[in-house]
Amino acid sequence: MRRISSYLKGMWATDVALTTLLIFLVIYIFFLFPMEQIGSVRLLRNLFFSLILATGAIAASKNRAFRALVVSWGILAFVFLLVRHFLPHRALIFVTTGLSLIFLVLLSFLILGQTFREGPTTSHRITGAVAVYLIFGLIWSMAYYLLTLIIPDAFNIQGAFTPGDTESLQSYLCYFSFITLTTLGYGDIVPVHPMARMLVSLEGVVGQLFPAILIARLVSLHVQGKDKT
Repeated sequence: MRRISSYLKGMWATDVALTTLLIFLVIYIFFLFPMEQIGSVRLLRNLFFSLILATGAIAASKNRAFRALVVSWGILAFVFLLVRHFLPHRALIFVTTGLSLIFLVLLSFLILGQTFREGPTTSHRITGAVAVYLIFGLIWSMAYYLLTLIIPDAFNIQGAFTPGDTESLQSYLCYFSFITLTTLGYGDIVPVHPMARMLVSLEGVVGQLFPAILIARLVSLHVQGKDKT
């Protein structure tokens, strides 16, 4: 176990881990998430989210206290995800989503620290930043989902959506989150409640500012690397 643990830490301490994490996120968001209504796929998605992303978060942090916090939160979220799968009670869904949301926020800080640390600009750093961008989409989708659990009519969803279907609602809100983050806005899902509109506006701002800040930081690191050389 110690050898396996040291191997994982060594792998995730390098830039290669950022590329690996991006691959995991693409599989999770664009392949597993749309098939959430299938029970076996839902369990696989929960395991994928809880185990793989938690492993990356654990090993990416050099701060022991922060690492312990992420480990504890990841284990807690994983336990609630398993309980929720077998007992889909509304209260458990709310708690599990809240834990997952906080976990993703912690993970985004870890990956940003790994991506923006001093050093040469590499392709792995760019893929790490793209991974954080995808994590932002997941964070807001979970925030929207929590809001709909509290205020069911916060969003007006057009099309084949059945009101009260909490499982398919997550897929709809995940789709809405990413078209908002990329400022596409097709209009098939409309925020109605003022709190929903505030969250949507904030995500749109982040979706515009993050690429600009990312490019500025990567160019700065590249220039610093040339000056040192």
